[in-house]
Order: sequence, then structure tokens, then C-alpha cells
Amino acid sequence: MQIIIDGRPLQTFSAFRGIGRYVRNIAQTFDRDERAGFLFFRGDGVPSGIGNKIFSAAPRRMITLTDSLFLPGIFSRQHPACYHSTAYALPQKTRNVRYLLTVHDLTPLKFPQFFSLRHRLVFKRIIGSARRADMVLAVSATTAADLSTFFPIDQKKIKVIYNMRDDRINPDLAEKPPQPLPGEYLLYAGGADRVKNLETLLQAISRLQVPLLIAGKISEARAAQLLTALPAPDRRLVTFTGYIPDSQLVWLYKNAAAFVFPSLNEGFGYPPLESLQCGTAAVVSRAGSLPEILGDAAIFVDDALAVDEWVEKIRRLLEDAEMQRTLIARGQRLLSKYSPAEFKKNLERVYFQDK
Repeated sequence: MQIIIDGRPLQTFSAFRGIGRYVRNIAQTFDRDERAGFLFFRGDGVPSGIGNKIFSAAPRRMITLTDSLFLPGIFSRQHPACYHSTAYALPQKTRNVRYLLTVHDLTPLKFPQFFSLRHRLVFKRIIGSARRADMVLAVSATTAADLSTFFPIDQKKIKVIYNMRDDRINPDLAEKPPQPLPGEYLLYAGGADRVKNLETLLQAISRLQVPLLIAGKISEARAAQLLTALPAPDRRLVTFTGYIPDSQLVWLYKNAAAFVFPSLNEGFGYPPLESLQCGTAAVVSRAGSLPEILGDAAIFVDDALAVDEWVEKIRRLLEDAEMQRTLIARGQRLLSKYSPAEFKKNLERVYFQDK
């Protein structure tokens, strides 16, 4: 066994977010590879489709403490050359085991007003463990720069490895969701925490009078809270699909008039790329890594909090078919940058120290 990869985000709410897609893509990339095994919580059930050797950590409580107790035993029995933490704090250093830590974004530190004190403290513990890492994997140059700003560590330890596109997001596999849908709609896919800035988008929707689908796992309480951003008559414009399988999400991407993504910060940003995979142009905020990841393949809103600019840019895209075709063509070229083959090659270099 050369590498143990932390698959536990797939057993938590992270499974429904970008971190979950990241871990699933790693599992797909190294499926049945005898060099790689995966770590999961004990008693929570291993996600389907994992064909590698499985290791059980402690139950899902006080992860940092229990990892310090349980992981050294796993390492001493299995003798891995490398341990890759995909989301959680690294344990204290174990002799002869190289530590890798993926940092996805620094959002709780850049926007502390949106997070509880407990969340910020846990996050600082995770990022602080980067000092114990032999290498820190940043999912974008933006995240690497943020990491250097908030946690000065040796720059030689930071390596940018872009996430891969997920080829399960395939227009040919689209399956229409069962719920009633409007004929023309804008689509947002992702989380609904405050940094996603959905309140601003909803105000723009009210001005545009265009239906909006919000796809993703969102609590009823948060959905109700979001609707208060709209005048009562305009709440009919918004449909929450809840969590849906990829095949149905693909159908929504494929048939949307445009994709909209108002986030105030992203470490990578899967959803706009997925929209391009499905042939739908996007209007996104010029925030975090989005300009780095999307290049010239999207329309950018310079001030993510400016409702007027969202209205103008969305309307411009909806009314300009030639611009839509141009952005989609650019997106198809861009997607080659995030190929599964490139992702695997880059990970193999750090996992197995290949040249």
C-alpha cells in the first residue's frame, strides 16, 4: 500500500458539495488501483463504487482528537508511503509517512462574518495543520495565494493541482427531473450558505422576471429565508429542486437559458465548468478563483453585490445568441485543461513521486 486517501467527506454533508465531487473524482481516478486505499468513518457505511481497499477510522466525533489516536495505528500496520487528507486536519507527524493536505479555499477566513466562531476555529485547525504537511495541494493559484496570505508556510511545499472536469456530467446522459419545470429558466447549482450570495441574485431575478431554478441540497429553513429577499408576488419565480442525481442536474444545465453563479468566493468552482460541459453559457461573479478557472469563457460581474450589474449582464447574455455561442465554444476548448488524464498525472507525481 503506497497511499491512503481520506474518503470521509463522502460520508458527510460535504458529499453534496465541491469537496465531495473532488473526492469522488480521486476515487474514480484510482479505482481498483492496488497502490491506493481509502479511509472512512467506522459505522457510517462506505459509499458505493469504491473498489479499493478500505480502512476504518473512529466514528464521526471529535475528528482531530480521534485521528491522533487511531491513524498512527493504521499507519504502523499498513506502512503507507503517503497519507492524503482531502479535507480534515492532519494528525501529528508519523515517521516515514509523507503527509499531503488539500486546501480547497480560505472562505471562512476571508468572510468570517458568515461563519460561527466554532466553524472558524475548526477551520483554522485544519489549515494550521498544513505546517505538518510535506506538501499542500491547492486546487487553484488563487487558493495558493490566499493560503500564503493567511498561513505563511514554505512556498516550496505548495503545489497547485487543478480539479478535473467530471465526465459523469455528460449531456448524452441527461434525464429530465420529475417535478414540474418552467419552459425557460435560469439555473443556479451549488450551496446556499451566505457566501454564495443568492440574496443578490434573487433581487436581480425579481427585476428580470425570469424563472430561476436553484439546484442543490438546501434546508427548508434556508429556502424560506432566501425567499424573503423577494416581494411576495415574485416568489413564484423561484423553484428549489433539492438534491438531484447528476443525470437530472445535467438535464437542467443543458436546458437552461443561462447559468448564473453569484458567489463571493470560490477556491475552484465546479458548477460553471459543468454548465459549459453541457453547452450552456454562464454569468458569474468576478470573485475568488472564478476568473482564473473560467478564463474568457464566461461573462463576469465585477461587483458581485451590485444588483444592477447582474440584471444588465444576464439580460445581455439572454438577448445575444452570438455571444452565447462564442462563450460555449471557448468553454469547450477550456475543458481540455481540466482533463481526467491531466489530473491523474499530477496526482501520481505527488503520490508516488513520479518524475
